[in-house]
Amino acid sequence: MADSGTRAGISISAVEVTYGVGSREPVHALAPIDLEIADGSFVSLVGPSGCGKSTLLRVVADLMPPTRGRVRINDDAPGTLRRAGRIGLVSQQANLMPWLDIESNVRLLEDLVAAKDAQAVRTQNVSSLLEIVGLKGFERKLPHQLSGGMQQRASLARALALDPAILLMDEPFAALDEITRDRMAFELMRIWESYRKTVIFITHSLAEAVLLSDRVVLMSARPGRIHKVYDIDLPRPRNQETRLSDQFIHTVGQINRELYKVML
Repeated sequence: MADSGTRAGISISAVEVTYGVGSREPVHALAPIDLEIADGSFVSLVGPSGCGKSTLLRVVADLMPPTRGRVRINDDAPGTLRRAGRIGLVSQQANLMPWLDIESNVRLLEDLVAAKDAQAVRTQNVSSLLEIVGLKGFERKLPHQLSGGMQQRASLARALALDPAILLMDEPFAALDEITRDRMAFELMRIWESYRKTVIFITHSLAEAVLLSDRVVLMSARPGRIHKVYDIDLPRPRNQETRLSDQFIHTVGQINRELYKVML
């Protein structure tokens, strides 16, 4: 398990995003968003397409500035952590370098950060990471020699290689078939139990969100705003039986009914 110095709480205060400010037709993507995410917690964002989930994630990742408001991670600006390689990002596509083997892909961010600032590097053992994500023995394989699920495991290992403070995941399993997606959800839970990173996870699957999360944040249609936050008090560790429980089924149904309301 990572030490407490590699973990972080996230504070999102009155964050708004408007695209095309000053133009004739600006797009108000996010209404004021206020959200506190506890250190080491797993939080999922769900909501209609276009409600600003990915925009909010990009603001937290310091990939774009908010129009108003601010984000703090352990009282630091996100840019401070991003430049030090302390924000891990996993997207829908694995985005592995096709000419590098899997071990080199996992080390890639470490090498890039080290080239900028050797003092900023806080590496995990790559061999151990590959074993944790189930890729031991595949170190010398090229990405095209792996399945889609295995490539996403490599992407996750790469995001963890710098021992980031937070892990941001934007629909990381969306491109996978249902069986592989199911396996990856349980794989992610197992890894999160080991590392206890602070995670923000975007998904369109309410069942996936409930299974994985401590809290599920339901966002309304554009301009995106927080409609409701659900505390998920299902016991951990969770397994296949969890999804058959009355509590799980009730919670998914409750969020689904509320999602339908915000889509009207």
